[in-house]
Amino acid sequence: MSAQPLGRVQSGRTRKSYEVKWNQSNRDVYISYAGWSYAGKASSAGEAMNRAEAWLYDK
Repeated sequence: MSAQPLGRVQSGRTRKSYEVKWNQSNRDVYISYAGWSYAGKASSAGEAMNRAEAWLYDK
């Protein structure tokens, strides 16, 4: 199964919006920052969005 789009999050510094994808089978989170950047693992879609927002905070 490939990563499914979840939504968009804003970076904390530049306020730009980035798309978030989450692969439910292996729990990988990706953000459309500089291509598709790996942002870690999450056990649920909600956690994936929170992880993406935290990853983008200083970007």
